[in-house]
Amino acid sequence: MRYLLNVLLVLLCLFGTMPLVQADSQTDALYVSIGQAIAAVQANDRPALETAVARLAQQVEQLKTSDEKTVIQKELTRLQDQQDEPFSKISPALTRLSTAVRALEKTATKTDPAAKQRLNALFLQTDQLREAKTAAERQQLQSKLLAAWTDRETIVRETSIGHYGQVEMGLSAIRIALAREPFDETEFNGALDQFDQSIQSFLDGDAVKDVEKTGLPALTTLLKQADRSLDQGDIKAAKQSLTTFITRWPSGEGEVRTRSNALYTTIESDIPVLLSRISAETRVSTQDELRPIIASLQVLEQKTTYTFVDAMLVMLREGLEALLIISALVAFTRKAGIKGERLIWSGAVVGLLASGGLALLIQSFFSTALAGVGREQIEGWTGLVAVLMMLVVGSWLHSKTVLTSRKGQLATAFVGRSLFAVSFLTIFREGAETLLFYAGMAPAMTPLALTSGILLAIGLITVVSVAVIYFGVRLPINRLFLAATILIYVMAFKILGASLHALQLTGSVSMHVLTSVPSVPWLGFYPTYETILPQAALGLFIIVTVIWKRQSAVRLRQAG
Repeated sequence: MRYLLNVLLVLLCLFGTMPLVQADSQTDALYVSIGQAIAAVQANDRPALETAVARLAQQVEQLKTSDEKTVIQKELTRLQDQQDEPFSKISPALTRLSTAVRALEKTATKTDPAAKQRLNALFLQTDQLREAKTAAERQQLQSKLLAAWTDRETIVRETSIGHYGQVEMGLSAIRIALAREPFDETEFNGALDQFDQSIQSFLDGDAVKDVEKTGLPALTTLLKQADRSLDQGDIKAAKQSLTTFITRWPSGEGEVRTRSNALYTTIESDIPVLLSRISAETRVSTQDELRPIIASLQVLEQKTTYTFVDAMLVMLREGLEALLIISALVAFTRKAGIKGERLIWSGAVVGLLASGGLALLIQSFFSTALAGVGREQIEGWTGLVAVLMMLVVGSWLHSKTVLTSRKGQLATAFVGRSLFAVSFLTIFREGAETLLFYAGMAPAMTPLALTSGILLAIGLITVVSVAVIYFGVRLPINRLFLAATILIYVMAFKILGASLHALQLTGSVSMHVLTSVPSVPWLGFYPTYETILPQAALGLFIIVTVIWKRQSAVRLRQAG
């Protein structure tokens, strides 16, 4: 365990304080820093403003030499000269700097002929979608369009983040139209037109008046749009805004979860329910539930810094559950005198290393939105595999005390590998997501706050883990087996629901909500057919397994 904690500490401290590899364009990075400076001015936060201006200076230095860079440097110098003056005088300087960056973005929009030719190929994809006759054909062609766009998106993203946001909105509209039941051809063609117009606007070098918002601002804007649509009685538009919110939620859910776990839980549980029941009759009640969420998101937008408590809570939320499972398994192997503890810790270490590598890969090569989707996909698919392994271990825990036969030895070896798999998957499932959270938090907090928060969380998790192992090995063997079995089965139930829900949020699994059933997020219970039915099947499987194992034990005692 000591070696695991040492590795964990080194990885997280290095990852948290290292400079992030920028996957987005240079102008995108400039816009983010300008936005942070504006937020600091609005909050009258002088240290945050100084940090944002220092970051701007570093980013401007990395720009290629051009007339536009000269103008940006001039405006940045004016800003630096004024940053100690009253905040009311700093806002105009930030506006001028933003205008200069926009001029650079517009100039860069003139793409080379080869890039234009590659983007023109997208129009052929949308033409084929318009001619598609069946739902299956449309889905197939939509997948091809998405693949073609993914192959070319850096051309747009590295040139104009505003156009990039418009194209992504067009893709979201296409996806929403395809999911609509019954299929609305007019809406679908309108979504294709929106996508085509965004690409054509980029090729024409048009200026984008407003920089496309990302993260929390984008999510808040979508909910505000839904609220306005409900005010106007436009139910269809409100549904579309909420559907787009769900598809974009992975890009901001990490930040919400870090800052307010209660709000994160509310959004994940309530927004799909609100979308499913929205109608003319429920318009007012939907607004009543939607507006507090909007207000809470707006409050989070104003917060630009984190403390050591935020860093501590991230690891406690993400890591405590995994270490609890691992500690229970270690206590079991020690009490039963079974070889397997080394496999458990080895699985945890390998899972930690693998999650660190995957987090670096996602952070380095994918945009913010895709990184968010990646977190959800990792949690979803890895969780489903973890559930299968936990069922194997849970079944074995329930039935075995001492295995001496050749058949028993083979079973022990098999479950030993399963112990490794459970340990690996529980750490890997949460590890990559945790490291991505820290990567997003690092620029907005001091290295001391980040490191101290991580160390405090590790200390608390260590205390809990040691306590579980210490008291676990002192329990009677049958009670320890029972406690470990219950823990494994309960966690399998929770992880199954949470994993399927994560895949629903990324569109990998459909979502049909039961409006009269409440959510219980802490148990991984969400009111959708796609999560409830598998969990019910899991519960039935556990009941049948328990009954069968008990009957087998009775027959063995009678035979003996």
